Amino acid sequence: MRISGSFLPVAATVLLVSTAVGMTGCGDPADKARNYAASGDAYVGKKEFKEAEIEYRRALAETPNAADVRYKLGRVYQDNGDLAKAYTEYARAGDLDPSNIDAHMRAGTILLLAREFESAARRAELALKADPRHVPAHILLGNARAGMNDTAQAMRTIQEAINLDPSYAPAWTALGAVTFISGRKADAAAGFKKAVELAPTSIEARLALANYQWAIAAFPDAEKTLKSALQIDAQNAAAHRALALLYITTDRRGEAEPHFRALAVDGAGRLALADYYMGVGRNADARRLLEEIERSAEKSDAREARLRIASIEYGSGRKAEAHRIIDELIADRPRYAAARTAKARMLLSDGAPPSEAVAQAREAVKGDPYLPAAHYALGLAAFADRSLDEAARAFEEAVKLSPKAAAARMQLARVKLAQGDAASAVSIAELAANERPADVDAAVLLAQSLRASGDPDRAAGELTSRLSARRGGEGPLHTELGWVELQRGEAAAARAAFYEALREAPRSNDVRKGIIAAQLADRRIDAARKQIAEWEAGGAWDPRLKLLSAEVEFAAGNSGGAEQTLKAVIARDASQLEAYELLGRLYAGQGKVDDAVQQYEALAQRSATGAAGARTMIGMLQEVRKDRESARRAYEQALESDPHAGVAANNLAWIYAADGKLDHALRLATIAQASLRRRPEAEDTIGWIYLQKGLTSKAIAAFERARDRAPQNPVYYYHLGLAHLKSGDNERARTSFTRALQLRPDFPDAADARTQLAALGEATKP
Repeated sequence: MRISGSFLPVAATVLLVSTAVGMTGCGDPADKARNYAASGDAYVGKKEFKEAEIEYRRALAETPNAADVRYKLGRVYQDNGDLAKAYTEYARAGDLDPSNIDAHMRAGTILLLAREFESAARRAELALKADPRHVPAHILLGNARAGMNDTAQAMRTIQEAINLDPSYAPAWTALGAVTFISGRKADAAAGFKKAVELAPTSIEARLALANYQWAIAAFPDAEKTLKSALQIDAQNAAAHRALALLYITTDRRGEAEPHFRALAVDGAGRLALADYYMGVGRNADARRLLEEIERSAEKSDAREARLRIASIEYGSGRKAEAHRIIDELIADRPRYAAARTAKARMLLSDGAPPSEAVAQAREAVKGDPYLPAAHYALGLAAFADRSLDEAARAFEEAVKLSPKAAAARMQLARVKLAQGDAASAVSIAELAANERPADVDAAVLLAQSLRASGDPDRAAGELTSRLSARRGGEGPLHTELGWVELQRGEAAAARAAFYEALREAPRSNDVRKGIIAAQLADRRIDAARKQIAEWEAGGAWDPRLKLLSAEVEFAAGNSGGAEQTLKAVIARDASQLEAYELLGRLYAGQGKVDDAVQQYEALAQRSATGAAGARTMIGMLQEVRKDRESARRAYEQALESDPHAGVAANNLAWIYAADGKLDHALRLATIAQASLRRRPEAEDTIGWIYLQKGLTSKAIAAFERARDRAPQNPVYYYHLGLAHLKSGDNERARTSFTRALQLRPDFPDAADARTQLAALGEATKP
């Protein structure tokens, strides 16, 4: 249906390689492999992991199925932080030697970290096959099943682990975690406390208990538990880190500094301290520390320090210097994912073409597929580039890798809204709002999602409850409540909400637009004019107020006044794109298609981001005056500007289908289907093309999706009837035609629906 309106110096490396070759220049492959492996073991003993990797790989070139070497190579990769390669080698080692329990466990643990729960469970099962009483394997299996939301089975598995060894403290910790996931929060506490009881000197058990207490917002208890861990081991980095983060997340940042200082005994700890300084706005302290780390002999720490210096430069307005540093880091190490991620974010902030940021973010993901920030940056860039499917996949992966990443969850909800999938947006936004109960943006996003799903009553309830719990910063909540009340048809309540928002943001254009919309909803034209006049009297000429004034005149039926105002705005500031769009709407409403086309053409010329939309409007206007060739050109130009322009793709597909270009039409309809997710028009279009191609079963499925999404539209029933008729299912065809006529006896194809019914032997008079 159409849509209207650290490497050694080179010389040293060569010397080592030559020595190795001299040692293994002859003999059978097994002997060579043993020598290479022994050389690798020696390098591991000296913690020269890169050289060890080279030797182990040479051993595998001679004997590819050496499970022990693959396991050792996996350990090297893991020590180097390359978990993707480590997993591959552990998995192959376990497959070659099923008795290697540690290979299975290490592979499974990496999978668990990556939230690949089903695969992690399979690895745990392989370990249990080798030793059915291996307690850690039972715990791995239980945690994996918990991750798959199979909490009942997960509980049984971990309980079995406890039964096998009731004194094994980690099993009680795992039981607490799974019980918590299943929703039985009070019962979960028993598991964590039992772990502490079984292992009173275990830092890990206390950290797990503190994590549970933190999760249920029992912050004083979590703090007490973490301090008790430090009484056992005053230098424990994990406990210091947890306390520091607890203080930061509970807005006690000053108390976090001693713990970050306690961590600053190595490169990672000093970087964490620098991050703390940056987070509290102490950039000078951060820079001094980072410059020290930058001079470190440890190259990875130096790179991380330079990355942070670039961030400080960028935030201080020295953007060119920031880009120079990042570019040098990428040139030195092209697969440095963090630098690629930073580059993508900077490009987005600079306003560069989103495709450039997408390219950098994709390279970041290639460089480190387990880095949540890389996927998040890709999601942001793809969203800006209107590649909604790629954006959704990227944010989903970010959430998968970092389940507590509420920011990624919120962005995913926004993508779902843009895709028209309001139901998914609601469920995702609800999780984010629950994770961030004091976050205004999360609450607003949830309300917007509920509003889009057609549930403004619940949206109003969510906003009201949040407002009652806040003391300051309520402006965005009041603004959204205003839009919700407008949707509910409560114009007076909407005005009250918008005016409350105005107290906090007296010059907010969104709030002002809401107030005028609420006035117009009650046809309070004079009140709207008076309000705009008051705002104009309080400041300099503001094109946004002029645009609001034009909308008021438009609503009042004063098209001449609206036209005059919009032309004045364009004459004074030709960059005001909304003025062109409004003027085009006005002309189109008056039947002045030529004038409307002219305004949308001007908009397309002036706005790179709005060109596709403007040319789509031109195409629809040309179709109104039945100029199909001009419409086709306009839609094609829209798709040149934005290959994902769904409406243009949808409407152009109909034109191509009418011309018999069914393959081209199907390609465009598929684009429309992806871009206009959950819109019935796109499903109807693809169904119609399938019908013309004789693919009746696919046509029926598409028409049914369209019907289910818009059950009051007779056209979809009519098209479904044609598809059933072509498939030979006369009874279903009769039912569909009858329903179409019942819904609207005079819909455009009503006469043919009656003809088809008559041919079926049942002339229906609705």
